[in-house]
Amino acid sequence: MNEPESGRVLQTTAASLQIVDHVLEREGASLSELVEATGLAKSTVHSHLETLAAYGYVVNEDNRYHLGAKFCHLGDYVRTRKEYHRVAEEVVAELAAESTMDADFAVEEHGRIISLYGDLEFANSPRFLIDGRPFHVHTTASGKAIVAEYDDERVRSIVDRWGLPAATDHSITAEAELFEELERVREQGYAENREESIEGFWAVGKAVTSPRGKVYGSLNLSGPSYLVDDETRTTQLELLERAAASFEAKIGEMYRTPEDESVDESTET
Repeated sequence: MNEPESGRVLQTTAASLQIVDHVLEREGASLSELVEATGLAKSTVHSHLETLAAYGYVVNEDNRYHLGAKFCHLGDYVRTRKEYHRVAEEVVAELAAESTMDADFAVEEHGRIISLYGDLEFANSPRFLIDGRPFHVHTTASGKAIVAEYDDERVRSIVDRWGLPAATDHSITAEAELFEELERVREQGYAENREESIEGFWAVGKAVTSPRGKVYGSLNLSGPSYLVDDETRTTQLELLERAAASFEAKIGEMYRTPEDESVDESTET
């Protein structure tokens, strides 16, 4: 579960959000289960649930609470509010059609990685990025690809907040090892996830940026590690490189001004 950043936190609001997280993690929960999970009084949890229900964030079905359909609207808003969302959706679809692996586009928010666009099918427990749950940056190809674009101070602030917990025996757990890995990512231009987030899972990610250098996120290909040999790896990297170039070219077109077009026309003549 996400922990709040330092600063003033309203405990009442925090309790409601924690209840939402518990309902999500359990894929539905009874009042008694939420009382046990939160350690709050039954009457307090019930009041939070009634308030969340009044605003459409939870529903009570046969005495079990589930997240409400309002989250569908919120999810759509999150995915479509970004200036690059149409480009990301288009490039991910093209990449998925060319590759034998799953394609997605992920972003970093508050030091965690979330997949916004894609059709991921590789499943385990938990269901990886299919349902949009956050992952640590150091355990994912997308996370390492993105934070390799950050300065060391920003990376350390993420590590200070979340630590380097091990998701598998292959996960990076030492800060020095992480910075060595990020330097390798910078040199080669992409990041790999070799069973670092889920046993038996491989992924490769490449960061994409705006013409002004802002890091948007990472394009990624992923699938079962047993399918990845040297030839497959090389093929997937080539596909990812082309997709990243296509993404940035399309974004570049969005930033073009009439003055830019006039310069192009004068150059051609």
